[in-house]
Amino acid sequence: MLTNIRGAEQTPNLPEDAASMLLGCHQRIRHFTEIALRLAQNSAVTPDERASAVRSVLRYYTQALPLHEADENDSLHPRLRRALPEGVLAEANEAMIQQHTEIDALIAQLVPAWRELERNPEHPQADLLQQTECLQRLWTSHLQLEEEQVIPAMRHYLSADDLRVIEAEMRARRQTQ
Repeated sequence: MLTNIRGAEQTPNLPEDAASMLLGCHQRIRHFTEIALRLAQNSAVTPDERASAVRSVLRYYTQALPLHEADENDSLHPRLRRALPEGVLAEANEAMIQQHTEIDALIAQLVPAWRELERNPEHPQADLLQQTECLQRLWTSHLQLEEEQVIPAMRHYLSADDLRVIEAEMRARRQTQ
């Protein structure tokens, strides 16, 4: 089936905190971006399977991803901005927000293409593959920045109280959905 990812990494059952919640979001970003890529590659699946897969991609990118972005933009970024010393980590924190803008612009182009694919699952648009490959490249760079610099900085520089508040804000965002 198109929505299954073979060989997907299993994450161990660790206590869930703000950092692990963000990392879980990253796994979902990779998952749904891979599904979008398979859709764009015109995998040999039935039109019903393709329509179901595109609905899951649309649901993720229009409902779940904005919550993750709010987690980073509204909860994590301002606290890190206050806590980080000047230098590379502070620059990474700012780059995280700047990269969201580029990713969001591309997603804004992809959503109508995905909606069209949902209406007409047998005929993906010609530039869908190129745009989706670009999205995957942007995500690869962005998630690497966050996983190698931002999340370790979060764990090192933020207080236990800050981390608990971020976690609570993340959970509250999902309660309203």
